[in-house]
Amino acid sequence: MLRLICGFIIWHNDAFILISGIVGYKTNKYSNLLYLWLIVVFYSEGMYKYILQYEKGFRINQNINTLDSPMVFNLYWYFTTYFGMYLFLPVLNKGIAQLSKYEFRLVVMSTLGILVLWKDYKNKKSDVFHLNGGNSVIWFLIYYLTGAYIGKFRVDYNGFKKFLYCFICGVIFILASFLYFKILIGEYFFLIGNKKIEIPIIFIQMFSQSLNSLLKITQSITICLFFIQIHYNKYTAKIICFLGPLAFSIYLIYTNQIILSNFMTKLCFNQPRNISLNSLLSLLFLKSLKVCLISLIIDYLRHLLFTLLRIKKILLVIETTMKEKFT
Repeated sequence: MLRLICGFIIWHNDAFILISGIVGYKTNKYSNLLYLWLIVVFYSEGMYKYILQYEKGFRINQNINTLDSPMVFNLYWYFTTYFGMYLFLPVLNKGIAQLSKYEFRLVVMSTLGILVLWKDYKNKKSDVFHLNGGNSVIWFLIYYLTGAYIGKFRVDYNGFKKFLYCFICGVIFILASFLYFKILIGEYFFLIGNKKIEIPIIFIQMFSQSLNSLLKITQSITICLFFIQIHYNKYTAKIICFLGPLAFSIYLIYTNQIILSNFMTKLCFNQPRNISLNSLLSLLFLKSLKVCLISLIIDYLRHLLFTLLRIKKILLVIETTMKEKFT
């Protein structure tokens, strides 16, 4: 059951980069990147000092000198890679604005098709383009371009066309997720009645647990295409705009090495013995929800502090001043 759940949520890392391209291809403020960096430093160094002061029983394996440079010491690999990608955005976004639909489609199809899918099919074990299973700046750039293409040339359907479009995206997402689950448990076939249908070897070769596998690409693209067709009322939009930025804190807190080694291990493995699967899933869900709510509350307080200190305005003034001096 846990692997089945994993099969349906494993796409989230790719989706975040895809969304960055969908909504961010028109902007490229470095002040936004510096703001994210300050949030990372706030949590990495802040949690270290808090635990050092108040939680004597926690194991600490980090050097305090590494906490103010999260990219250099790769404390958060995802943010480190995202930071590297963001540095190229001024150039990328200028090019995106100039590309025609045909030219842009050719770029996206060639990068996804040759750098990812064709390589996996012909020689899966050789990382000839140094994509590192999706954990690389190159892959983030490729997926950012994919998201930018979706955002720039998106089509809003109405009526039955919208229903049909969303239905197809949903079916493809479910099939890809279920297929990923089958690959994950090592079952390379489907049973339909008494008939056994083998999964073609070409698909098995191209399916993996890496971020840039065909299944995860399919999952993240279809789920994003599904949700961008939905029009939200102003109240729902306000809730999303409020919670969206705060959700970054959940990643920073639960992937922090101190929290991960001391708290998350207990959360996942120190469960009562002889407990039923349904009870175990319910317990994990409730504890995970608790972690999310606590993280959101903490980050809301952090947001109020940063607002009081006018962090965003200060960074924007610095960026504007730098532009004036170098132009």
